[in-house]
Amino acid sequence: MALVALFLYASAVESFYVILGGDLLFLINAVFFLFNFIVVAAIYTHVRETGLKTLRFGVMFTAAIAFGAVAYFGVNLSELDGQGRPTGAFNNPNQLGYFSVCLLSFTYLLYREKQLSYWMAAAIFSIAMFLAIASLSKAAMISNFAVIVLALKPVRSRSAVLGWALAGLIGLLYLFQQYQGGAFDDLLFVKRLANMAREGDSSLEARGYFAFLHGTPLHLLFGMGTQNINEIVGHEVHSTFASILNNYGLFGLMIFSAAIFIWAARLWQYFGLVGFICLTVPPMAYGITHDGTRFTFFWLLFAASMALAERERRSSSLQPMAKSIGSVRV
Repeated sequence: MALVALFLYASAVESFYVILGGDLLFLINAVFFLFNFIVVAAIYTHVRETGLKTLRFGVMFTAAIAFGAVAYFGVNLSELDGQGRPTGAFNNPNQLGYFSVCLLSFTYLLYREKQLSYWMAAAIFSIAMFLAIASLSKAAMISNFAVIVLALKPVRSRSAVLGWALAGLIGLLYLFQQYQGGAFDDLLFVKRLANMAREGDSSLEARGYFAFLHGTPLHLLFGMGTQNINEIVGHEVHSTFASILNNYGLFGLMIFSAAIFIWAARLWQYFGLVGFICLTVPPMAYGITHDGTRFTFFWLLFAASMALAERERRSSSLQPMAKSIGSVRV
């Protein structure tokens, strides 16, 4: 219902500015929310009733396509060639980076639900990391690096946890030692992360966070519309939440935040702390510096994970009933 409300509200805001003389084409930004709602409703209903089996093959197939496209065109980890940053058949490198973070989270979801073996999940995690590094997206690399250790933890094998923790610690210490020794100084992705604080396009202002300051208090409440924000910033606002705030004001942000809060609360309740981190942190951390509202893979992750939380809720509610029925029969 929150997503439907967001579509209706975005349509009203964009239509208002079109009536005032804006470009009719900017209504497409509201239509994106309708499309995403349809995706969420369809995937949620399907996964809630049948599980993740169908989506497993789709995710593996898309991961293979993205990896194959990047490998086919080649990746130079030391310097950019004339083609620029790899896109992996997406429109731009940042879309490839966002795909990598959603791929990591969705792979964790598949592994947790026993749709992938540990080593198959580890292989797809490696693909996600490779795609993030190839894209040279700072947000994608940081988001994936932040949770990859948790995602790789053998959650169902207690005997392997100690070995995993020890190997992870040794690996991190070794990589840090090599970094201190300058072993990675020639790698592009290391340079990009190291120079992040000195790059002008990494600031919140450059990302368009504060475009609403050019408007009135009414603009802050109800939004300025996509076209006005684009004219102020020179591009779309590169943030998931800040784009909603600037385009659709505090009212739009409250509606969108309600949907995300419900999603996060369900995951925390039914998947625990580790599941919550692995499923929400990569796409949300990426969304600090990029607009993820239109990326369909995120909404697929949103719907599938929420549907599985609902299946967990149903299962937990049926267990006491089954026990009571069993005791009556006895």
